[in-house]
Amino acid sequence: MPVGKLKNTLYGLALPVLGRPCGWRQVQGGNEDTARAVGKVLKNNHVAGATIQRFEAGRLTECYTAGFAAWEGEKRPAAADTVYRTASIAKMATALLVFRLQSMDKLDVREDVSDLLGEKVENPHHPGAPITLGMLLNHTSSIVDSPAYYEAFDRPCDLSELLKYPASYSQDPPGMTFRYSNLAAGMVGSLLEKRFEMSFEKLIQKELFSPLGVQATFDITTLPADRLADSCRVLPRESGFSARKRLETAAPLAGPEPQRHYQLASGNLYLTAPMLARLALVICGSHPGFIDDKGLRLMRTPTTDWPQKEIRMRHGMGLLQLDDPQVHPAPLWGHQGFAYGAVNGVFFDAQGNGFAALNSGSGERRYGHLAAVNRGLIDALLPKGE
Repeated sequence: MPVGKLKNTLYGLALPVLGRPCGWRQVQGGNEDTARAVGKVLKNNHVAGATIQRFEAGRLTECYTAGFAAWEGEKRPAAADTVYRTASIAKMATALLVFRLQSMDKLDVREDVSDLLGEKVENPHHPGAPITLGMLLNHTSSIVDSPAYYEAFDRPCDLSELLKYPASYSQDPPGMTFRYSNLAAGMVGSLLEKRFEMSFEKLIQKELFSPLGVQATFDITTLPADRLADSCRVLPRESGFSARKRLETAAPLAGPEPQRHYQLASGNLYLTAPMLARLALVICGSHPGFIDDKGLRLMRTPTTDWPQKEIRMRHGMGLLQLDDPQVHPAPLWGHQGFAYGAVNGVFFDAQGNGFAALNSGSGERRYGHLAAVNRGLIDALLPKGE
């Protein structure tokens, strides 16, 4: 994906000429004017297919669909019940689980990672400095995505082994500096498995999804192939994620395996756009007491700025705050997900107005860190106020 001003500029110039054509005509759902505005955003970003669930004042409203969810064999249109891989939006769901458990007095974000894992975890550049569960959630743990972490996708290795590499840590002391880390976020799933002696999938079903009536999973093998979305990269044009092939090679998530399940919580959530919107509404206060006020406040309160000054985003525990008058007059909260060409987003304001948008491939141009397609949807779907 394009990172940096120059690459974003070049990408933006190339997308209209070299990007994969949308191949669809119009958006379905909602009123005609809003559907037209959404369609313009999606087409400008060459979105292959999308489902967008809107919510207002804490309630689900209209759902928009456009394009295709799958291309293998007969093309399958995107629908309200299409299941997408959310990528990093999974981190928001993981944080909701953590704070649900904390609200039940079963966990505390102040706990030391070493105590949770049952072995010493410390930054070798800052021996003795504790790393807490909360630091993993807000990306200040100093644990980073090293080359060894990326190699583990093809050659699996134990979490303990990864944490022994000095390259798995930044030079910054824990708790001080923001550094986005998939390994740190994924570790949360491993730590929960260790603490509760059950698989991350079983735990999140029991304590979060089932009580909320949300159909979602981190185990792709539980899903029907005819509802799963593929994803593609629109520039350069290439295949990204084949749901059929992933289903053919995936193994069910059985019991807990803390040393190997550190790649789940950071990005492997599957659900529909309406179900993602329902998770967002929990943060908006739709289920009073399900997560206590302290937990919701820790999610919504930013602790650190993004390193680049042009990025008007800050990070709480599992949640972004976007505070940029050029994008929206009031602060927004949410999360984004980038993977295999899909660019997903969920954003909402303090009044419980927002949207959950999942797609099967999109232009990846950004404004700072904010995806262009999400910026466009914010403008089209969120009320501007006074």
